[in-house]
Amino acid sequence: MRSEVTMGTVRVETTRFGTLEVDEGRIVNFPLGIPGFPNLKRFFLVDYRDPLKWLQAADDPGVAFIVVDPFLFFPDYSFVAGDDVEEFLQVEENSDLVVLVILTVTEDSVTANLCAPILINASKMIGLQCLLDEKTYPFRAPLPRREKS
Repeated sequence: MRSEVTMGTVRVETTRFGTLEVDEGRIVNFPLGIPGFPNLKRFFLVDYRDPLKWLQAADDPGVAFIVVDPFLFFPDYSFVAGDDVEEFLQVEENSDLVVLVILTVTEDSVTANLCAPILINASKMIGLQCLLDEKTYPFRAPLPRREKS
């Protein structure tokens, strides 16, 4: 285990950010893990370059995913999570639900995994990566450039 709990905070060793002190209330529990990482259940968000964030595993220093709010780049993105997902995440208010997508960054491009969004109930701090129908959204949608305001 790479984290240590003291006085409401968790000290987490990471390969990207060094040692971080994270408030326990910021840890998101993923009861099912994330596909490919079923044993990692605790993650937290680290601000990066706005609007990007890192979803960092609390118990493995080398596991982190760069994520973004998909609606900033894909305003027509929409899906129905389903009652089973809302029940799993214990959603009481839709405003509690945070939607993020994992980005893949290569030398030539940045793509977003629109087929498997990460859903977080921000009030209960429960997360789930939800697999949508791959015919509806791609796993690697090129990220459009955002207009600067």
